[in-house]
Amino acid sequence: MFDQMQSVAAMIASYTNPARFSSRHCMLVARQLQSAAPKPLTPDQTEALALVLKRATEVDEVRMERQRVAPPSLRAPRFAMVSAWSSLRSALLALGAIPVDVSAEGPEAAALATKLFPNGIDFSTHDAGALWTVSRMLLVRIQDEGLRERIDSLVSPRLLRFVEKAFSELGLAVGADGELPRLPARRALLEANTRFAFAVAAYGRALSVRLDETDPDALARFQSALAPIDAFRIVGRAAELADDDELEDGEDTEGGLVDAGGNGGPVPPGETPAPVDPYDPEFYPFVRPGAEEPAG
Repeated sequence: MFDQMQSVAAMIASYTNPARFSSRHCMLVARQLQSAAPKPLTPDQTEALALVLKRATEVDEVRMERQRVAPPSLRAPRFAMVSAWSSLRSALLALGAIPVDVSAEGPEAAALATKLFPNGIDFSTHDAGALWTVSRMLLVRIQDEGLRERIDSLVSPRLLRFVEKAFSELGLAVGADGELPRLPARRALLEANTRFAFAVAAYGRALSVRLDETDPDALARFQSALAPIDAFRIVGRAAELADDDELEDGEDTEGGLVDAGGNGGPVPPGETPAPVDPYDPEFYPFVRPGAEEPAG
């Protein structure tokens, strides 16, 4: 009898103490808890469930804010900037390759290409911020050295307009012009996720009030109402809420098991988890493609 009481107490505690969830799963957990909620709920239970949904919404808001300023949002303007300079250089080199007896403009075009791009488009590997700086210097040189008229006459004026348009859009993206992109607070996602975990635990406690631990049917209903927690909780040492970094699916930096709900179940520590994007926008707001590690 005592062992049975201990088992029931442990089961209840597993739902009334904070669990750890991937931030990607918080809203799904909240929605499933809402669907599995027993009917009718008491006012306190209704309030606790509403808080779970509110906290899940807050987690999603932080994730959306991260996505707005994450590397993918910089890739398009960065790629356009590189493409614009590459197009201009290629046009000058193509004209410069024409023999002088065919076109007298060839040597001048080749000289301009060398003058502006002595190392080719080596800056194409720069992160977005560095690329903006290099592009600004090139545009200032073109203006100060009076090269625009010659470039426009040798190749299409549309090429420099393409460069200027891409430069303007890149400036907006990196915050050099217009509103400065705002990164979420460093631990905003962790804190929102932690608040969600405590809200889920509070909801579990609300359901446990007046629970008859000797009634198998009541215990079954209690477990059924909180079953979504089992499907998505992260277990093992990786579930410590004091961890500084938000764990993604399948990641466990300290051993143990990570129950990646909807992702095939627990991941044994000896297996290789899915790779995590090294360009975390909390630390690396700019992209440096082609590099093995983010630019420091």
